[in-house]
Amino acid sequence: ASKEKKAKTYFLVGSDYIWPRTSMKIGRKHIEAHLTGSKVVGEEYYPLGHTNFNSLINKIKVAKPDCIFIAVVGGSNVAFYKQLKAAGVTAAKQFLLTISVTEDEVLGIGGENMEGYYASMKYFQSLDNPNNKAFVSAFKAKYGKDAVIGDVTQAGYLGPWLWKAAVEKAGSFDVDKIAAASAGIELKTAPEGYVKIHENHHLWSKARIGMAQKDGQFKVVAESGALIEPNPFPKGYQ
Repeated sequence: ASKEKKAKTYFLVGSDYIWPRTSMKIGRKHIEAHLTGSKVVGEEYYPLGHTNFNSLINKIKVAKPDCIFIAVVGGSNVAFYKQLKAAGVTAAKQFLLTISVTEDEVLGIGGENMEGYYASMKYFQSLDNPNNKAFVSAFKAKYGKDAVIGDVTQAGYLGPWLWKAAVEKAGSFDVDKIAAASAGIELKTAPEGYVKIHENHHLWSKARIGMAQKDGQFKVVAESGALIEPNPFPKGYQ
C-alpha cells in the first residue's frame, strides 16, 4: 500500500474482539513508526454480527483515506462490502486491504462487490503449484465443482498432517511430548507450499497479496521471496 499505491493515510476497521484489535494495534504502530509521512486517520470497531455500516462509511468518506485496512469477520463482511459499493466506495477510488476475507467469504459478498480489492493471506485457491492443483482437484471431486477453498480451509487441512508428524516424532499421544517434538517439523506437500513449525509453535510460511476478481477468486500479485519467520507478538508492538 505504501510503496506501490503511495498510500499515506489509513483508516482501520475491525470486528470488536481480540484478534482484529491486536492486528490493528500492530498495524497502527507499523504505519506510524515505519511508513514515513503516513498516519492513521480513523479507527473503528463493531460487534460481531453487526450489519449496518452506514455511519462508518460516512466517516470513511469524510476522512478520505488512501487505504482502508480491514479485519471485519463473519457475516458482517457481507453487509459491509455490499454497503461500501452501494455508497460508491470502490477499488477505483480507494485502496482496500483485508486480512479477513477469503474465497469462502466472497461467496456471500459477491465477486462483483469485491473486485479490485486486496487480501493478505498465506494461501489462495489460485496458487499455481503441483501440490495445490492436486489439492483443489481432490477437494472439488469430494465437495462439488463449485466448492471454493480459502486460507482457513487450507490451514484446517494442514493441521492433522502436522499433528500426525509430531505424534510420530514424539512416539506418543501425550500432549506435552507432542508439543515438545513439534519444532522443526516440515510439510512439503502443503497446498500453499513448503511449511515448517517454529519453536514457538507457529508456522514458517510465505505471505501473499491477492487481488479479488469478479469470479470470486484472487489473483496473486505479490509473494514473499522466502518463508517468513513467525512472530505473532513483535517486540515494540505490544
